[in-house]
Amino acid sequence: MSIIGFIISLIAAVFLMVGLIPLMGWFNWFTTLPAAILGAIINGVAMARSKSNLALAGLIISLAVFFISLVRLAIGGGIF
Repeated sequence: MSIIGFIISLIAAVFLMVGLIPLMGWFNWFTTLPAAILGAIINGVAMARSKSNLALAGLIISLAVFFISLVRLAIGGGIF
């Protein structure tokens, strides 16, 4: 389960890189934020079941991606 969560976190990070391109902020709403939330949930469950370092890394990546995308959306007014 920790591997799945880690992979979802990495996918969210890739989506974030696309969402950082100017005029692509809307991309964060549809891909980055849902993937980051899903990754954080899965990694949180994996951390509760077994104290896996991979789940911890995935949780940190998911939370970092989530907050970076929120800052990006706040700077762009939620759209840009």
